[in-house]
Amino acid sequence: MFRSLISLLLLASLNTAPLSTSPQAETFDELDLLAVESIPVKKATAVAPVTEAKSALLMDLDSGILLYEKKPHERLPMASLTKIMTAIIILENHDLNEIVMVQDDFSNMIEDEIGVRIWLHQYEKITVENLLIGLLVRSAGDATMALAKYHSGSEKAFVNEMNERAKALHLNNTHFMNSIGLDDDGHYSSAFDLAILTKYALRNRDFRRIVRMPRAVISSTNGEIKHEFEGTNYLLNSYLDIRGVKTGTTDEAGESIINLARHSNGKEVIVVLLDSPERFQESKRLFDWAFRNFLW
Repeated sequence: MFRSLISLLLLASLNTAPLSTSPQAETFDELDLLAVESIPVKKATAVAPVTEAKSALLMDLDSGILLYEKKPHERLPMASLTKIMTAIIILENHDLNEIVMVQDDFSNMIEDEIGVRIWLHQYEKITVENLLIGLLVRSAGDATMALAKYHSGSEKAFVNEMNERAKALHLNNTHFMNSIGLDDDGHYSSAFDLAILTKYALRNRDFRRIVRMPRAVISSTNGEIKHEFEGTNYLLNSYLDIRGVKTGTTDEAGESIINLARHSNGKEVIVVLLDSPERFQESKRLFDWAFRNFLW
């Protein structure tokens, strides 16, 4: 309970502009993140769940209270969970209908340099929204790099902004070296930081809408180039009411995931798993445990 109260205090200290559906920032009231209708209460008979993930966390979305934690502040590789921050910066600064011209030829880049891709064409014109769909649904590195360069002019400049944003959000165990989530000694986060970042991102209705897509077909502005792909979150449309959010996999990070699930009473819970041997099964078990053992 003490750590849960600490998490509330950290949330209250956020000093930054909110996610908005337009590039213009709104007036931000830090107390917005603490508007809580009810607090989850653990049943006296509840037995702690078992998880094989290196780090794990369950958070009540409304209150920020931690329902379960395992090494929540350990710094670990985060793979494509990185792209949540990438998406936040784009959503805060750009209209979804803005048109991006893809400047680079990504076709000759190897997987270690770009990760998964949707095979964007050099000089293709495509909207910010479609690139965000490629970034969040397919976890496409080419869509990520196209947005980073469009926003900042270079990957390096964009990553600098990511790190400044992390400081503003008080993500003290987070540091970025790239916008994609590629393995690098200085690229890391923690389950707690990623839960806070996700809680913040979920305030945006476009972020919520996109991360729930199990698949997508997007196209260039003239309709001549189409990109069709499946999402990476296999729990969407499962028996649990999963609302997204993001998966990530690299050699150093292992298999990681952040998911949001909604209880039948309408309450939402975030799960974060870093380096899990079975991230989808462990996500389901943790959600099931939370909904069986907490009352709101």
